[in-house]
Amino acid sequence: ALAIMRNLVVFALVTASACGTDVPPEPALWPADYASTYTEVRNCRPSVEHGTVNIRVLASPDALTPYTGRMAPFPTDAILLKEEYAEADDTCAGPIKHWTVMQKLADDSSPSTIDWHWQKTDAKRNVTMSNDETCIACHSMCLPPPDGTGGYLPTCTEP
Repeated sequence: ALAIMRNLVVFALVTASACGTDVPPEPALWPADYASTYTEVRNCRPSVEHGTVNIRVLASPDALTPYTGRMAPFPTDAILLKEEYAEADDTCAGPIKHWTVMQKLADDSSPSTIDWHWQKTDAKRNVTMSNDETCIACHSMCLPPPDGTGGYLPTCTEP
């Protein structure tokens, strides 16, 4: 009876672990060669909001004018990418520790995420967070009031 029970437990564990492999991991939202086409819109600086790291912010080509001009809305699929470096790396010249990214979704397509897809990855671009409530809650505070004055969408900062 003990041998049968042990075999059933082993079978259950093997079966359960096999079922979890059918779902592919979420891919990173931005291309691996982003540095060749994205433009820096905020230079190297400390960011306590992201856990005492230094950051650089880059914009995809379609996000550049809306971010720097502050007049046009971001088009669907525009990306703002935050490179995150070690706290001691005050020139942002060392290895990237993480990326945090926001990708514009179609207007009114996802009110719960303020129409952006949020993502954080590790240094190998493996997604470690997607649509985290902390990001959404913080950036929700940056939305302009209904009359359109103040703030700039959910970016929270001046370039």
